[in-house]
Amino acid sequence: MRIPILEDVTRRVFVKDLGIIGIGLVLGTMGGCEDLAEKIKHRPIRRRLRTGSSQVDADIATYREAVDLMKALPSADLRSWLNQAAIHGVPTNFNFCEHGTDHFFDWHRAYLFYFEKICQELTKDRKFGLPYWNWNQNPDIHPAFLDPASSLYLARSRNSMTGSWSITTAALDPILADPNFFTFRMQLEGTPHNNVHGYIGGTLGGYASARDPLFWMHHCMIDYCWAKWNIELGNNNTNDPAWVNHQNSHFVDANGQVATATAGITTLMPLISYQYESSVIGSSPAVEWKKAKHDYEKLEKKIRKGANVRFDIKQRIRIADRAAVSIGKPVSMETRVSVSDFTRILSLDPAKERVFVNIDFAQLPASSDFAVRVFIGLPSANRTTPTDDPHFAGSFAFFGGSPAKASLAAGGEHKGQDMFLVNITDTLQRLKRNQELKEGSPLSVQLVPVPFAGKFEREDTQLLLERIDIIITPVIINPPE
Repeated sequence: MRIPILEDVTRRVFVKDLGIIGIGLVLGTMGGCEDLAEKIKHRPIRRRLRTGSSQVDADIATYREAVDLMKALPSADLRSWLNQAAIHGVPTNFNFCEHGTDHFFDWHRAYLFYFEKICQELTKDRKFGLPYWNWNQNPDIHPAFLDPASSLYLARSRNSMTGSWSITTAALDPILADPNFFTFRMQLEGTPHNNVHGYIGGTLGGYASARDPLFWMHHCMIDYCWAKWNIELGNNNTNDPAWVNHQNSHFVDANGQVATATAGITTLMPLISYQYESSVIGSSPAVEWKKAKHDYEKLEKKIRKGANVRFDIKQRIRIADRAAVSIGKPVSMETRVSVSDFTRILSLDPAKERVFVNIDFAQLPASSDFAVRVFIGLPSANRTTPTDDPHFAGSFAFFGGSPAKASLAAGGEHKGQDMFLVNITDTLQRLKRNQELKEGSPLSVQLVPVPFAGKFEREDTQLLLERIDIIITPVIINPPE
């Protein structure tokens, strides 16, 4: 099967603002194209935000200068601060961002790429790379974003992610260990991504989140999670032509011109346009990049090729249909699974199959100041039930409510779906070992809304639940290199 975009990319490379030249010349000769090879080798570094590093301090200073310059641009300039933020969303709705779709990763990667190019152009610092906020290792917001006299400051509900389960090693390890591109994306978006937006709150928690300078640091971390999963941990992106050829648009380049990037092109950006300073995420260590030509060429080929990854569902078991639930009360739903289905669920090999709770909402509340914890087989679960309880499976959060209809009505193109996945494989295995699951007994799922501030703004706010399913998916085995 020919995949036009990615096959063509074997002869292309990003040098400046996605300018295209022959990648065969760069990788095949280190003589005639020494200058281009050096540009790739010394491409901008996106460093982990932290104190005590002169390099990070310099990056923050450049970023602050760029923000000042963007805010000083006239409103007619598409590179201005508010215009850049509006690509993502405005106070009343999302505009063109991809949330809840298979293009969440690639759209935001292109968005970051062009924003970084604008920063480089305005500051005349071609080596500048956007820092990333590794909230797993450094849950506190960097002090540079807390100075009221700085353009990086904005009022926020919290200055730390401490206290949020979503960014802990326990939350992130199972997500990074998922080799399926699609289920990996859904979990990373629904858990750490959404929770950080809502938990930090303020502007960052709403549609216009890109107006907060911290937004770009947060999304660089999300992009690094994808890069770590793909490049450092060796997992494959999908090579489905429909995904590869998808056109992401509405971006603005360094010169203020409209720009686009296909999903397939974005997979190579961390290899050619910028690089991440590796750092620890959960149990995944920092990795020193191999810079030899052979290693680079091998890695580029693997990423360009991708794999035949799909979101395949081998079995679906319905637990609940459309219902209105109050965010102020836990909800417990159960199904009587057939003996054969129950036996299959309990006897599956986690190395070959994964079990998820698939939760689909028809309508969400406008506020997103809470997370939803998922428990298995614990009807008494409530907001005080700890996350180390053996019945706890995971959590997810909402971001900006349910914007699709509002966005489309306002002329935007947001196409998000309000669907969340929680991996319950380990929880089922744990309950099986504890002999708490028995054949023929109801298999129940509990959804427990937990407010970030300790209480909900309105306890009677309703969520319109479309359906809850238990689904079984095959584990993707990465092909040998």
